[in-house]
Amino acid sequence: MSSNMIKSKNIWVPERAHGVCVYFTSKDEALSDGDGGVLCAEGLMYDLDVERRVLEAGRYWSGDADGLVKWVAGARKISASEKDDQVERLNDGLIADPFEDMYDDHFSNRSTNGK
Repeated sequence: MSSNMIKSKNIWVPERAHGVCVYFTSKDEALSDGDGGVLCAEGLMYDLDVERRVLEAGRYWSGDADGLVKWVAGARKISASEKDDQVERLNDGLIADPFEDMYDDHFSNRSTNGK
């Protein structure tokens, strides 16, 4: 975390500023449809407009007024075909999400270059 601090202003900046906002019921279960799709939206982390929209939709569809939203930093929504591709990559011993390869390369190069 110290590498994510802007020391002159003492401000913490997350490594990944985007993510997925997911609706959870009061039983702490993600609200999903019969196909396993979870009620969520992509956006900048802690975007109040995204949170409000996901919360409203979650409360409407679940009937649970006590539900809440949680963010998954660096995550992104994927389609059913992408999920199948990721399962295949995982079974082949690769990182499931090909975008993670890019992140790993970027951050490993950054640490070996002394930045």
